[in-house]
Amino acid sequence: MSLSFAPIVSLPMLWTILILVLVTGLASVFFYGKKGISKDRLWVKTGLFLGFWTFLGLALLQPQVRKPEESQPWLVFEEGIEQAEIDFWKDSLGLENSIGISDFEQQSDQVILLGKQFSKEELYPLRGREVNWVLPKENGLIRDISLKSYVRKGEGQRVFYSIFSSQPDQILKLGVAKADSATLNSGWNQGVLKFRTAGQGRSEVPLILESDTLGTLRFFVGPSVPKKYQVQMGFPSAESRTLATWLREKGENVREQIQLSRETFLQTQENNDSLEIRIVDPAQLSQKAVQDWVKGGLGNLMLIQVSDPIALTQQVNRLFGTEFELESAGTALENGLEALPFRWKEKRGQETILDQRIAIQRVESAQIGISLLESSYSLVIEGKKEVYEEIWGEVFGAMEPDEPSSKRFEAPVLQGLESEIQLFEQDSLPEIWMAGEDTVWLQPNPINSFQTEGKWKASEEGWIDAGDEFSLFIYEGNEFPALHSSQIIAEMQGEKNTLKPSDKSQTKPISPWIWLIGMLVFLGGMWLEPKV
Repeated sequence: MSLSFAPIVSLPMLWTILILVLVTGLASVFFYGKKGISKDRLWVKTGLFLGFWTFLGLALLQPQVRKPEESQPWLVFEEGIEQAEIDFWKDSLGLENSIGISDFEQQSDQVILLGKQFSKEELYPLRGREVNWVLPKENGLIRDISLKSYVRKGEGQRVFYSIFSSQPDQILKLGVAKADSATLNSGWNQGVLKFRTAGQGRSEVPLILESDTLGTLRFFVGPSVPKKYQVQMGFPSAESRTLATWLREKGENVREQIQLSRETFLQTQENNDSLEIRIVDPAQLSQKAVQDWVKGGLGNLMLIQVSDPIALTQQVNRLFGTEFELESAGTALENGLEALPFRWKEKRGQETILDQRIAIQRVESAQIGISLLESSYSLVIEGKKEVYEEIWGEVFGAMEPDEPSSKRFEAPVLQGLESEIQLFEQDSLPEIWMAGEDTVWLQPNPINSFQTEGKWKASEEGWIDAGDEFSLFIYEGNEFPALHSSQIIAEMQGEKNTLKPSDKSQTKPISPWIWLIGMLVFLGGMWLEPKV
């Protein structure tokens, strides 16, 4: 058994105390000897004193022994969880010991945590321990879900999910028209559901698995802000005219420009406001003005009517530092659409749309998109305008330019747990932001001079007003319980990572009662010795 020491005072002070006590005790024995006390009694007095002195030293040194290593972790489970679930995980993980979380008293430094809903108070005894969290196999249990708390009217909304399905072929959908649905496999499923927002103000969309509502997604739809487009072509076409008409019908500001010759352009009424999105054919890339406009981050670029995708891809990659890459594919698409015999390889930092026939990549503050569609105007002629709107709405939704004033939140916002807000203002950055009764102090972003951000813990629940034309929904613990537990555990483990090594000691002190009783025994012997 290895020993270590944790003195209650500094070592110099400790040795000073012990030496003074030792000198005082031996001096008294010496004076007893001068009085003619027998040698036997002197040896007894010396032994009793040295015994007291030894136990005093040990009390001051506080000896510690190394904790025995746990042979295996303990399964700590949520109160009320079914015994069959507990037995399943004990057998699966080969565990012998299990205990309810309310009864856990630091039986092990390694914990397998089973359950979906835990409070901060229940999880507090697990601080500083190695915790691995497992969720019960419950149909429809939501492990993770996220979406935007604030979107503009007509903007695309995306719901990212991680959900457990107890059986295959269950349908996950949103209770809103024209939204995506997904067919789930047995076990955990991850994916994204997309839909276009309608209306304005506070919005609530149920998340449905088969006929059961798993939860309600709440977000705020702000007014749409018209954007400034320029459709710039070498020659007019049905594709470009249809796209310009559709954008105008959506309320966007659109001007058209046709290149008649190298130096001559025909365009609609001049718009002196700065452009935000340019829609061009490949021939326009030879213009230095277009190249400089993109490189300067002044707006986003969309390339359509592509005839030579290989040459165009090389040109765009060389000019703007993008990483577009083609691969062979068929030409036929849904709804009678035709595409070039290529599609875009999926790459990190790129977004692909319509079976990977349209790709978008951000380069610094600009976005560049390329479409491999032969044409899409036929959808409008054939009465499939909704499909047309779905395709190009998703494309330009992904290419939304930065607005003079905007907000960025991730939903759901959980009551009592830390959330982050980002505000973008091109005029002046606010220093505080009011969210209901909470005041959030904001700090400018050191990289983006138009961005300020802050963190806060919402004290209220339900819908709260958070500035002009904006409301935010705060979820309490019973809604999406696994998300609440996940964030509490993440915060707890983050605290664990910041602890000093001594905060989680691998040793434990020997009971101080041993040294106290030892000192009392020898002191009692010293008091009884003259009488005996």
